[in-house]
Formats: sequence, structure tokens, C-alpha cells
Amino acid sequence: MAETKEKIVMPGDRVGTHEEWMPGEGTYEENGIIYSKTFGRVEYDEDELVAHVRSINPVTDLKEGDIVYGEIRDRRKSIAIMNIELVEGHSRGVRMDIEGTIHISKISDDYTEKVKDKYLKGDIVRAKIIQMEPSIQLTTIGSDLGVVRGYCFNCRRAMERTQDTLYCPYCDRRETRKLSTLYGKIKMKKRNG
Repeated sequence: MAETKEKIVMPGDRVGTHEEWMPGEGTYEENGIIYSKTFGRVEYDEDELVAHVRSINPVTDLKEGDIVYGEIRDRRKSIAIMNIELVEGHSRGVRMDIEGTIHISKISDDYTEKVKDKYLKGDIVRAKIIQMEPSIQLTTIGSDLGVVRGYCFNCRRAMERTQDTLYCPYCDRRETRKLSTLYGKIKMKKRNG
């Protein structure tokens, strides 16, 4: 049975030696010394003679089928590039700088001629992961997927949904997007920068 010692370690901290323990989850061995890979709590399995480091508040791992939220970072001719920030159902965010792409054919059930007509840089989008390797591919096909918060092209303020378009009361401007039925119901802060 594993014995848990209340020892908290940081990445690179010494956990033990290969004479005492075998490296387990959250550890690595270098020159006969076992080190922590992560910030966590050390656990020594006395029966199996394995040292583990159990991560404290680990980041969320992504997998195919996950519903994710993020910000449109860029648009190209046939793809939108989204910074993935959160997985639905998890309170902890994902690792920094995780990007996914939405191909023009995966934006909507309807024909999409131009990516720029469906997403604007800075929009917050709810998408589904459909492929992990070799790169993360997303889709927003489905009524509950798409833009959940949009920002005006002109003044960059949050827009209000009116039927199937967005309206900016500050600029008296209307814009189209691939909108989610959850538009305005999801609370996410727009990152600065």
C-alpha cells in the first residue's frame, strides 16, 4: 500500500535515489537520482518500491470530443486559429499557448464562403475537438457551438444578440457571426493584449 508523506516538491526537487525507489508517475531519473517533474505531493509505494509525485491542481489535458472555449487569435483564407483556454466541465484552464484550428468546412452546416464572415479576431468561441494529432482540429457545427461572445469590429465592445446577428449599441452597427445558442449565457473574460 502506498504511504503518503506530506512532502511537497517543485519540478527538479530530489525525491530519492534509484537504490531506494523506482521512478513512478510525475518523476524522472537522472544519474541515479529521482527528481520531481511537477509541483505536487510525494508518495512512496512501500510494496512496489516506487516513488510518485501526484500533481496538485494539475492542468486539464485535452482529448478528442472535449468541448472547449477560447479566443479567435487569427483568421486565414480557409481557417480560424483559436487559443484554447478552458475545457467545459473543468475549473482549471489548459496549458498556455494551446491552439486549435477551425477549417472553413467545419464552421457551420451552412455553406461558408469566407472565414471572416463567421469569426472576428477576439471573439470567444465554444468548439468541439474532433482531432488531436498531428494538430488540434475543432468544429463549430451544431447549434450550441460557435461564438458565445463577440466584439464589434469598429469599437471592440461586446455586442448584443438580435435574432441571428450581433448589434453594437455604441456604433449602431450590425455584424454576422456563426453564433452559438449559448451566446451571452457564458461568462468568460476577454484577455487583454
